[in-house]
Amino acid sequence: MSSWCATVRCLALVAAFFACPDPGHGRTRVHTGPVGSHPYVLLGLGNNSPGLSELGRMIGRRGIPTTIANYGEWQPLAREAIWQYKSDRLRSIMIIGHSLGGGAAAEMAAELDRSGVPVELLLMLDPVGWSEVPSNVRRPVIIRPTAGEDHFSVIAAHEREIVNYVLGVKGSHGDGPRP
Repeated sequence: MSSWCATVRCLALVAAFFACPDPGHGRTRVHTGPVGSHPYVLLGLGNNSPGLSELGRMIGRRGIPTTIANYGEWQPLAREAIWQYKSDRLRSIMIIGHSLGGGAAAEMAAELDRSGVPVELLLMLDPVGWSEVPSNVRRPVIIRPTAGEDHFSVIAAHEREIVNYVLGVKGSHGDGPRP
């Protein structure tokens, strides 16, 4: 085989790799030994939650094991969280979601409620498709766009506040749900 043919085949493989969607896109998992807190970050449709993956990675860099996933993965994540909590590998669960991920966050919290697992924080950013906050949620926070914000800028507009909620920093404004 000529070097030209080998080069073309190599380029075709590289192009195919980048053209195929990655089923784990946006998903980051960190699971090592017993954990105190674990945030689950659920992204919106097409993983289009600008800044939320980066926010999840930033929280992970602070030493807090974090899972970042698409909203459609909430069911296996709920099963995993239930198993980890009931096997004493996890003490505190936080669920953060944007858009359809916000609705999925409420669904995940409800699934944990059915299994008797508490949720420390349920943070929903302009949620789509949710009905109510389950009774197992200790601290629900609902952030919707206000003047000057839109569905996609809500994350950037509230980034510091979100970090404060997750890290438990006192003095974060906007405690509790917003209408």
